[in-house]
Amino acid sequence: MDTEGDHDEGAAGNGNGRQTLSEYVSERRLEAGIFVLRMSTILHGLLALVPFFLRPADAYQRCLVSYIAVSAFRLSQRVTGLGLNAECIQRILSEDSGHYLFFCFLFATQNFAGIVVLIPICLFSVLHSLTFVRKLHEATGSVPSVVMNSITTLFNYQQHLLMVSANTEIMLMLLTIMGVFGGTFSIFVPFMYYRFLCMRYTSQRNPYSQYAFQSLRLVVDHTCTHPRCPNVVRRLLQAGVRMAARLAPQRMAG
Repeated sequence: MDTEGDHDEGAAGNGNGRQTLSEYVSERRLEAGIFVLRMSTILHGLLALVPFFLRPADAYQRCLVSYIAVSAFRLSQRVTGLGLNAECIQRILSEDSGHYLFFCFLFATQNFAGIVVLIPICLFSVLHSLTFVRKLHEATGSVPSVVMNSITTLFNYQQHLLMVSANTEIMLMLLTIMGVFGGTFSIFVPFMYYRFLCMRYTSQRNPYSQYAFQSLRLVVDHTCTHPRCPNVVRRLLQAGVRMAARLAPQRMAG
């Protein structure tokens, strides 16, 4: 399942055997550079969680900046003829990489908000890095079998990880609202983050945001119909569902 618009790379091999590692990287310099940036995203995400060399706030910023670079390079692959016009901006914001470029810029310009912000971009970095390593092994055979076995195991949880990412993105909406009252975010952040959620909901390449909203709706409906649910809670949940339905964008067919 394509999640961030990762493209198919060229066929591995030269017809006479496997490539060497240097040949593979030399032919795919941009992909290799993006892989390094994704590893930087993962590393700084871990350092924000377990500070060792850096303060959490510094690791947080470097994680976001690394993924800004990832998203910018991915956009350069996905969108040709970049320019400052309405059509180009619309094309950028229709791409998943454009969504996360917006996401990272939004939080990079605010105060340190906690590592929960980093979960979606770190999970995407992990999944796409694993894809790069798997293609590298198919072309060169240079990755140890124990590493490939671990990668295969992790790919078995790919859909679960994508759902975790989508649910985290939804929960971050509450974080942005609370952050306004706590002084972490400016008052404009929740409105801008709502636009990000709309972009994720209408993504043509990643349906997991819709799946997450649908699962959340089922949980809320089940809670409302439970006989032990207090009337006050039931009314609040139902009002929340109605508000979410009004704010939900229409997903474009195609």
